[in-house]
Amino acid sequence: MPIMGIFDIGKSAILASQIALDVTANNIANVNTPGFSRKEAVLDIPTPMEIGSGFVGRGVRVSRIRRLYDRFLENQIMMQKQYLGRATIMADLYSQVEEVFNEQQNPGISASMNDYFNAWQEVADNPDELAQRSSLIKKAETLINVAKDTERALEDSMESIKEDITDTVNKINDLAEEIAGLNKQIIEIEAGSTYQANDLRDKRETLLGDLAQLIEFTTIEDDFGGVTVIAGGVNIVDGERYKTLTTDTNADGSLSVKYNNEDIGSRLNRGRLSGLIASYDEINSTVLKNLRKTIASLIKETNLQHRQGYGLDGNTGRDFFGSLDIYSVDYSDGASITSANITDLTQLNLHEYEIRFTDPTTYQVYDTDSDSVVATGTYTPGGAINFDGIQVVIDNDTGTPATGDKFFITPLHNAIKGFSVAISSTDEIAAAEDPAALPGDNRNALQMVDLYQSDITDLGGSYNDFYNAVVSTSGTMSRAAKDKMDFEQRLLDEMNLRRDSISGVNLDEEAANLIRFQKSYEAGARLIKLTDELLEVIINL
Repeated sequence: MPIMGIFDIGKSAILASQIALDVTANNIANVNTPGFSRKEAVLDIPTPMEIGSGFVGRGVRVSRIRRLYDRFLENQIMMQKQYLGRATIMADLYSQVEEVFNEQQNPGISASMNDYFNAWQEVADNPDELAQRSSLIKKAETLINVAKDTERALEDSMESIKEDITDTVNKINDLAEEIAGLNKQIIEIEAGSTYQANDLRDKRETLLGDLAQLIEFTTIEDDFGGVTVIAGGVNIVDGERYKTLTTDTNADGSLSVKYNNEDIGSRLNRGRLSGLIASYDEINSTVLKNLRKTIASLIKETNLQHRQGYGLDGNTGRDFFGSLDIYSVDYSDGASITSANITDLTQLNLHEYEIRFTDPTTYQVYDTDSDSVVATGTYTPGGAINFDGIQVVIDNDTGTPATGDKFFITPLHNAIKGFSVAISSTDEIAAAEDPAALPGDNRNALQMVDLYQSDITDLGGSYNDFYNAVVSTSGTMSRAAKDKMDFEQRLLDEMNLRRDSISGVNLDEEAANLIRFQKSYEAGARLIKLTDELLEVIINL
């Protein structure tokens, strides 16, 4: 090897050490950067040079900058973030619901209902006294206001969820756009090269981590370095392209998450978005529905009993509370419900129904609470459909109903909104059972008091037991969601610790590397200096 070859070896040592120092310095600088993966300069031996007596090495080179990264572990962390995103938002929302029913801080429905029935007892004790009758009306109005406030709080929470769904979808779209942009940069940098754009990959991994908290997805990396992100069966990121998700308001007021009119929200089981959708449905179908059912039953049973009694004016057959009405939702392009009424309050069982069309002329009335068909018939435009004390009329709009069309029917939805006192004076309170025994007859008032402790068929128990079950359900939902969140958080913390052991920056290790590569750099410089001295000797011969 000529003496100039020693120069090349020294130069290679300096260059390799300098690159290794740069990599180490970058690791130290990013010790607190979220999502940063430690890098490592991989040293390699260049092809040796052949001389007469064998082969002599030509120094050292940096073959590549390696990103310390465990794909399997990162995929596990990504999925765990999806689980945690769902659990966190559900714990937060169910905690808000639990607070609505916290009667230790504010008087709630249970206390107001107790006061209402106690007021009936006072009327029974003094059936001809104006003060007790006035107090009954006041207690009824207080119960009405508390029920409306409770329903309003739950509906406000649900409206907040809808706003959060829209905001989350917008964030998902923004992240999808950013990930597609990084895909483009990575593909361009890595095209025709054996090297990876490590820092850009770290940035993309961080964005995917943020996305994982919002929506359930899987990823596939292609041969060019781009990733495809698949969520709800849709490629929301496909290389350099991304797709925009939208929200759409359903007929019942809920939101659907769609791509090109295809509902993908129902396919999601992880991530914040799925938690929001599931929480909305759960609050609506359990806590809010049963709250409305409690009040609807109170209205029904009170009115039925009140109709049997007589007021101080000698009249009978009057309702104490405003009547229940029927709420409906049309899921049809060709027909709609033109009227829906309660025809027989005694037959009303406070269930919810769907009128389902098996073909354009045949329908089934499906009880969603009992999971059974309660009536069938042949559809006639404008004809009445009767079932369980309800009469519904469906008429043509732009055509006939199509196979698969359905119409939702419920006596519960407007129960609290229409909750009101129907009587206009204290004399109309029907405390008596026999008009001949007025004004001292209290037997109908005693029957009203008995309602509170009696088992109500529609509720499967007493008012107190049923409402306590509603409160208990809200608490159980909150505790279960909180426990789930804590569990998922602990799992994620453990996975992050494992990731840190592989991809995290250890300052002690990096400090040792600084010294090591500094010594290597100094040794390379000494080698060049020594070679220069030898060359000077040769020149001066």
